[in-house]
Amino acid sequence: MVALVADRECTKPSFKESKLEPLKRLFRWLGFIWDTVDYMKLLLVVISIFCAQSLYAQSPVRITFDGDEVGKFPSSWVSKDQKNMNKVYTVQAEGEKKFLHAEANNLSVQISYERKWDIKDYPMLHWRWRAVVFPTASNEQIKSGNDSVLGVYVVFSGLPSVKVIKYIWSDTLPIGMAFDSPHSSGTKIIVVRSGRALAGTWVAEERNVLSDYERCFRKEVKRLVVQGIAILTDSDNTNSRAVGDYADISIHPFKGKGLDQDQRD
Repeated sequence: MVALVADRECTKPSFKESKLEPLKRLFRWLGFIWDTVDYMKLLLVVISIFCAQSLYAQSPVRITFDGDEVGKFPSSWVSKDQKNMNKVYTVQAEGEKKFLHAEANNLSVQISYERKWDIKDYPMLHWRWRAVVFPTASNEQIKSGNDSVLGVYVVFSGLPSVKVIKYIWSDTLPIGMAFDSPHSSGTKIIVVRSGRALAGTWVAEERNVLSDYERCFRKEVKRLVVQGIAILTDSDNTNSRAVGDYADISIHPFKGKGLDQDQRD
């Protein structure tokens, strides 16, 4: 009796296994499908990340005027003020070197060059500029004096408002000074060069735009896309004249220690 019971006890598990075997096979099949779906999800995530990186990650960009006709407005640049943009900006040359010449007579005309990149990948901005004639009695902190002989903008995408950093060569404000534009708190102005000591001389500049952005907007960046570069030589607020030149604008990845915020005094 005990043996029989024992035998029956032993056979019960095998009986249950035979009944549940189809369910086990179903579960195994469903498990395979689930694993496959998870794999596909993972693959899609990897593809999306790669595509996102491919959209913005790019080789260093160099903006020159070598392919433009002397005496004409630069072909790759645009402006909302099409009436006056040709009056202010033209491509000029000294020897074989071409550059953008700006001459504003009581005018304010901004031009822009659209090119997107992720500032985390390419934070370094380089350019050369030359101040020739400074606007009279300028002071970029106030609306009535907000004219600069030279100004380079970095325009960031974002909602609800676009954020901008403007690098200027000021006639009166000290190097390293940073402040809100008198026209918009979304635009931060940084004085990169000051005074007339180097007037008429080409000067090379370098900025870590990522570092400038985090400092000016007091916000750490995880991912931030630049929409493009803009340029402004203006003299309308001071009712005067401003003349300057621009050349060799480029973006690069960060390559170790270099000049920091108060670069190239």
